[in-house]
Amino acid sequence: MSWLHREKTPGGAEVLRYPKDAPQTPFGFTDDSTAGFGPERESIYRKLFGEALSVSHEVFPLIPHVDVYTFRRSSGDQQVYTLATGGMSDLPMKLPRGAGDVPKRVELIFYCSEPKEEYIATLRFLAHFPHTYKTWVGCGHTIPNGNPPAPMWGSDCLDTILFLQPIVLRDQKLADDLRLGGDPVSFLWAVPLSTAECNLKLQEGLGAILHLFTQHRHPHVFDPARKSYV
Repeated sequence: MSWLHREKTPGGAEVLRYPKDAPQTPFGFTDDSTAGFGPERESIYRKLFGEALSVSHEVFPLIPHVDVYTFRRSSGDQQVYTLATGGMSDLPMKLPRGAGDVPKRVELIFYCSEPKEEYIATLRFLAHFPHTYKTWVGCGHTIPNGNPPAPMWGSDCLDTILFLQPIVLRDQKLADDLRLGGDPVSFLWAVPLSTAECNLKLQEGLGAILHLFTQHRHPHVFDPARKSYV
C-alpha cells in the first residue's frame, strides 16, 4: 500500500503528500544484527563532540529506538548546544529508484543556544518519519509542521524543517568515521523555514534558499526570533 500522493510544482520539485490516517510507528526492537550499532555510534560521537551533557532516551520500544544526545561546544564567546539523534541510522531508509549516491543511513543534527524538550521531541519525530512512512529524507527535503503548517519552537513564522548538509565542517565528516551495516552514516542538519521560504524553494529550487541564507548571513545556531527572509 502506498501512503504517498505525488505532485509536481511548477518549478519541477516533487511534493509527497501524506494522508492524515498515518501509519503507526511499529513497537518492538530491531534484530540482533544492530546490537552493536549504539555503542559504535556513541564512540564516534564522543570523538566528534566530547562527552554528552545528557541523553534523552526514548521511553517506548519503537522501531528504531531513537535517543537524542545533547553536547556543548564553544563558538567564540557563545555557548552552542548540539543536539544529535542516535538510532535513526540503525535501519536504512527506503530509497527510490534513481536516487543516486545519497545516504541511506542518516542521523539528524541541530544547533541551538539552549536545549529544550520541544527541540528534542521534534527531532525524535523527524527521525522516525522516514521509517514510519517507508520513505526517505535527504538534503533539500522539507517537512512542514502539520497541514497547514503551524509555527513552532516559539517562532511566529518558522513552521517547516529543511534538511541540509551540516554547516559545521567537522560534522560533515561523520560518514568518514561511522559505518553501520556496511553503509556510511551522515548527518542531516535540521533548519527551520517559513512557509514563504519553503514555497520559494519549491518554485525555484534549493539554490534560491541557499542564496538567501548567504545574503542574510544565516546563523547556524537557531534563533526563534528570526523573521522570514521572504
